[in-house]
Amino acid sequence: MLLAGCSLLTDRGETLNAAPAEQSVSSRHIDTKTIAPQVRKLFALPAFRGGLVHADTLYRYYRDREFQPRWIHENTFPGRALQLTRCFMESPAHGLNPSWYHTTQLQQLIDAILTDADPSHDQSARFARLELLLSDAVLLYARHLRYGIFDPRELDRAYHLPVKAHGLRELLEPLETTDILAFLRNIQPRGARYAALQEALAEYRVLQQTWRWPHIPDPGVDKIEAGDTSSVLPMVAHRLMLTGELFGASHPAPPGAVGMVDAAARAFALDTTRLLRLGAMRYDSMLVRAVMRFQERQGLLVDGVLGSRTIASLNRGPGESIEQMAVNLERFRWLRYPDRGRYVVVNIPAFWLDAYEDGAIVESMAVCVGQARSKYFDDLYRRYRRSGNRKLEPKNHETPQLHGEFSHFILNPIWHVPGSIASRELYFSALKDSTYLKKKRYKVYYRDSVVDASSIDWTEHNPFSMPFKFKQEPGAGNALGAIKFMFPNDHSIYLHDTPQQWAFRRSVRAVSHGCVRIQQPMHFARYLLEGTPKWDVPLIQRTIWSGARSKPVFLHQRTPLYIDYYTAWVDGDGTLQLRNDIYRKDAVLARAIAAYDRELTQQ
Repeated sequence: MLLAGCSLLTDRGETLNAAPAEQSVSSRHIDTKTIAPQVRKLFALPAFRGGLVHADTLYRYYRDREFQPRWIHENTFPGRALQLTRCFMESPAHGLNPSWYHTTQLQQLIDAILTDADPSHDQSARFARLELLLSDAVLLYARHLRYGIFDPRELDRAYHLPVKAHGLRELLEPLETTDILAFLRNIQPRGARYAALQEALAEYRVLQQTWRWPHIPDPGVDKIEAGDTSSVLPMVAHRLMLTGELFGASHPAPPGAVGMVDAAARAFALDTTRLLRLGAMRYDSMLVRAVMRFQERQGLLVDGVLGSRTIASLNRGPGESIEQMAVNLERFRWLRYPDRGRYVVVNIPAFWLDAYEDGAIVESMAVCVGQARSKYFDDLYRRYRRSGNRKLEPKNHETPQLHGEFSHFILNPIWHVPGSIASRELYFSALKDSTYLKKKRYKVYYRDSVVDASSIDWTEHNPFSMPFKFKQEPGAGNALGAIKFMFPNDHSIYLHDTPQQWAFRRSVRAVSHGCVRIQQPMHFARYLLEGTPKWDVPLIQRTIWSGARSKPVFLHQRTPLYIDYYTAWVDGDGTLQLRNDIYRKDAVLARAIAAYDRELTQQ
């Protein structure tokens, strides 16, 4: 008998819902009164109880119902147990591990009960084990789908996005619902970005199982440009064909294109054996365009040149991409963006801002974010804390993950220089060039009074305890540019214009001290001004050009902002996008999932 689980992904990535019926196929009489004492006994067995994730919670729940079973009834066994087990077996579609949900034990118990044809055998002990394992698995699976495996704040001190609160009532809700399969279907993340990434994950698993993924060796030159020949190009072509860039199309193939890959392989006879026999290929325009499409979806510099970074990205095996997608599915379960209304998302690893209206992107632009910490930051920070010497404090300019609402923006802003930047940068610039502060339009304050910077002997002051504060006046060269976009937060983070436009020509734009620099401030201001009377972009430009000093513009409606971090997603064209883990957050989450897996599978 084939019983559907709570969801299925077809070969085309479509979701099939479970069959609603929970029919019994057992002719065995089930006496629930004999199961209850066995359930009670199991809670007294340390070995069994230690294998339950929610042992204490389940004990209180079953004690309150006099240890009567929740799942095992004559009119629903084995249908409900089989459907739930099948549901747990499909958890890899969410990047989860079926073994976390006792699937092996559940299958063995169901098989033992169904294959034992002797009616004289007392099955109550098996039914009791099945009952408790199902309950434990249901609670855990539901929690993972609704809230994620982890509370992100426990993994990352820089995570300040909204976290869905839940307690005992929410935890027990799956045990109290009348239709558990419908409940599990309904709590799965419904957003388009989650479903699209699930589809891409399924696609990559098929690619991993179906095709060889040969390593591209060092070409022996710094770069391969259009017109060059190289023995590595056949393998580059093979790699690009697998993931859809080499189709002769203007865009990579969308997820679900395994059939297209297979057809292309047959049409061009580009199987691995033939590719290796080719020996060398010319780097022609078709392959250059495919490489550029690959570079674009990897967040690399889109120049069509096969250099070390591009070849390193090409050499990432499907397993790495699968893990990256699974990690990001977990991150997507932590926060679900609104389906309606206006909001802004800054994705840190993509260096990109999208402004939404009713689910559609209406503005997009490049951004710069905070510099990545040193990989030795934790060790350096511990050393600094032990010493108490501020000179040893390591820099941390990473942009935190934040949520807020834009309340206003400031035209021609004054930059109040943070103490850390004054100590680490301005002090040494002034020490090196006595005219630096004047040229850059900085004012120096001592006890709220302006002092002449040229009169200060900087050698007499410790940069980490000097009594001065610094402000940069509005105008050309101001670090905040012409507009500063404000949203209340506890981290002094804001979005702003910048005179340093050179950074937007880079593929890696982690260059700021933590705030987010945006490439097109006027376009962004137009988006935020929706519904604000009197103000429009021409008036903003005239105000800026007039030299008006720090003019605030208060917005009629507040627009939510999410500064988030995800390195794998499917864009509006159906193209899987992958980015480097610039802040090493994916690595931290992957290690946490691996440790969690070891903890559960060793129980």
